[in-house]
Amino acid sequence: MITTFMRFSVFVGPYRRLLLAGGVLAAVTVAFGLAQPWPLKFVVDEVLAPRGSPQGSGVLHRLTGAEASPHVLLGSAVVLVLLIAGLTALSDYWSTWLMQSAGERIGNDLRQALFTHLQSLSLRYHGTQRVGDLTTRLTADVDRVQDLLVQVLSVLVPNGLLVGGMAITMLVVDPTFALVAFLASPVMIVAIYRSTRQVKRASRQARRYGGEMAAAASETLSSIKVVQAFTLEDHTRKRFDRLNLESLNATLRAARLQARFGPVVDGTAALSTAAVLWFGAVRVLDGKMTVGVLLVFLTYLTSLYKPVKALSKLGFVIGRGVASGERIAAVLEEEPDVKELPDARPAGRVRGDIEFENVHFSYGREPVLRGVNVQIQAGETVALIGSSGAGKSTLAGLVPRFFDVTDGSVLIDGVDVRRYSLRSLRDQVALVLQDTALFEGTLLENILCGRLDAAAHEVMRAAALAHVDEFADRLPDGYQTVLSEHGMDLSGGQRQRVAIARALLKDAPILILDEPTSALDGESEAAVMDAIGNLIRGRTTLIIAHRLSTIAGADRVIALGDGRACEVDGPTSDAPATLRRRPTPSPQPLNHLRPNTRSVV
Repeated sequence: MITTFMRFSVFVGPYRRLLLAGGVLAAVTVAFGLAQPWPLKFVVDEVLAPRGSPQGSGVLHRLTGAEASPHVLLGSAVVLVLLIAGLTALSDYWSTWLMQSAGERIGNDLRQALFTHLQSLSLRYHGTQRVGDLTTRLTADVDRVQDLLVQVLSVLVPNGLLVGGMAITMLVVDPTFALVAFLASPVMIVAIYRSTRQVKRASRQARRYGGEMAAAASETLSSIKVVQAFTLEDHTRKRFDRLNLESLNATLRAARLQARFGPVVDGTAALSTAAVLWFGAVRVLDGKMTVGVLLVFLTYLTSLYKPVKALSKLGFVIGRGVASGERIAAVLEEEPDVKELPDARPAGRVRGDIEFENVHFSYGREPVLRGVNVQIQAGETVALIGSSGAGKSTLAGLVPRFFDVTDGSVLIDGVDVRRYSLRSLRDQVALVLQDTALFEGTLLENILCGRLDAAAHEVMRAAALAHVDEFADRLPDGYQTVLSEHGMDLSGGQRQRVAIARALLKDAPILILDEPTSALDGESEAAVMDAIGNLIRGRTTLIIAHRLSTIAGADRVIALGDGRACEVDGPTSDAPATLRRRPTPSPQPLNHLRPNTRSVV
């Protein structure tokens, strides 16, 4: 648990004042709690005891006066009980509120930091992780760490102080008698310590299986069409059931171990109470202890094991929180492969000259690219062809630094891309991928992903150039239609046109088209290709495609194979027999295009 707190100490710092105030008030609450049984002692020893006896003259007599009547003493004791109870409730409220609010805020900051860090990690990392498992770490695991922080701050701290305060008070009042009261405690401490370690182990297993279960569910539901098409429902159900059962068994093991804590504490409390009753009564009969002191000890002993029981029940929360904390820390400790140099500078708007200079790249296994040398002039359209796995997408992905070269360099306008700041570099590149990612929101909001601060007339122009307006008018609410998850209520061609509208709105000088028409029928492809024609005009464009129609308008074709690149001049199986050459225009901003448009917002 301490290790978990140390790992996330950076998130605790901003709320140290809240925690300090809560801790001080918790100590005040403990002090009032320790005072609660003493009015009872005063009543027994000073009010009920015969006047003039050694017990009949004490604190209350000194406070109210030696001649005070028993009724005055009793009234004073009652007022003291009410005062202590009121102050205890007030300080307990504020200490609990401050502690819990600090814990909730820390958990909220942790979730934000984890999400931000996940977005900064390189595609290489995300390629090795399962989305469902990462989602579980971001949601359930953060919730359990937050629960750990809240419980530790609002339960462990005050109850720990209370137990310690009672033990110290008992030792001060009567050391020998206090030791008798604590005789059975070592058995309880050992039992709880061993069970807590087992709870942590079971909780780690439960969180691991829970992450795998979430990943399996996410994978199945995101591919439900394939599952149903190949009648894999029974197979995926059995897989999910196995992981679900493993997670359940591990959680039940932890719960069973947690259930032992209560009986252990109750048994220890019974033994201690029996010992105190026996030895206390003997000492009272021998005149070595007053009845009031015995009642204080019995009250403390009864009250002592309530917080101990509360602390023992924290074992389950702590075990789950520590296991989840380890999973979160594992993500936060990951470093992105692509890092921004300290002296990186803004790219500005580039012309779009691209050069791959002796580029080598590997994902950690066999090299994907081996000494690739390619020069692309600004405004030129270059098609990348080759078999699957030849490195086409990898080569294009080196331009916006989705990956970094293993050796060699990628230059834009003669400057190594690593010299540019990541954000400014990626502002210079627009992408249209084979699988268009649409987000929750309206059609308009999805187009605005290209540039969030775009004006209405710019969105209108981009949508018209991408032929989005041809189907937007048929939607229930036009551009304000809320799309379903992943935009599944649109056809493949319509989704691609939304992606093209985004790229047009971004108006970047460099464009990457990664198999933009591979999954489209002939009619949809024709509409998308016309939109692509509007998109690539005046931009440096890399087209990755297998279809001849997609690359027919390229200025050059580069073939990749065996990690190397060569320019295709003649007929190949992957390229048309005659490639149409076009003059290369200079890059121009989006507003040079003037389509016939109508309002979309």
